[in-house]
Order: sequence, then C-alpha cells, then structure tokens
Amino acid sequence: MELQVKTSKRCELVDLTEKINALARDSRVESGVCFIFTPHTTAGLTINENSDPAVRSDLLEALDKITPKLNYKHLEGNSEAHIKSSLIGVSLHVPVKKGKLDLGTWQAVYFCEFDGPRNRKVLIEFKVF
Repeated sequence: MELQVKTSKRCELVDLTEKINALARDSRVESGVCFIFTPHTTAGLTINENSDPAVRSDLLEALDKITPKLNYKHLEGNSEAHIKSSLIGVSLHVPVKKGKLDLGTWQAVYFCEFDGPRNRKVLIEFKVF
C-alpha cells in the first residue's frame, strides 16, 4: 500500500497515524506488524509525542542545530536534509493489535520532511500473525 504525503514547508513533521490506522482497518488486520518505509533520501519517519505540537518544533530545531548549513560539497544545496534523513531513518515497524497501531498513549507516527515542499510517498505493509 502507498500513502501520498504532500508537504508544505521545507521542514515539517506530518502525522500519519490515522491514515495508517485506516489502512489497517480496511485491510482487516487484527494482529501483526506494520512495516512503514519512505523511499526518499531527504525525508524520514519517526515515532514521537502527538499531544504537544511544541515537541515537533523542538525536534526540528534540534535537528537544525545538529546539521547546520555549512559549505557542503553536494551541488543541490540540501546536504543537511540528507544528513537528517540518515539520523532519523526511513523505516519503522510497529505492532498492530485490535486492528490498529499499538502505540503508546502519547505516540504518533510522523513523516519527516527535510527538503520540501514536495509530494512524497510512504509504503505500508502489514504482516499478519
């Protein structure tokens, strides 16, 4: 399965949790594992807090400090986006219970845009137990 993600900023975190839960419901997955992957070198996937939006902005700000704009050799001018993608990672696996992602109370699955705005894709597969 494939989710389309349209980002609107250079860097942002987009909550995919409900869209993935809808795919699980549509697939009638009751118990198993959800594999989530994005085939992009300037984006990533993470699980983090979904209650306070300040957590998302704090995470992006911290990543900016870890990967400052330097005189990178990459000609496209987006090396910091490639580095952020490598730090965050491009795949997740999440348990599925009772037909939805078995996340903690405050957790959500986020698509991490580091070189937007763009049209992106996220691949989803369920392994049923």
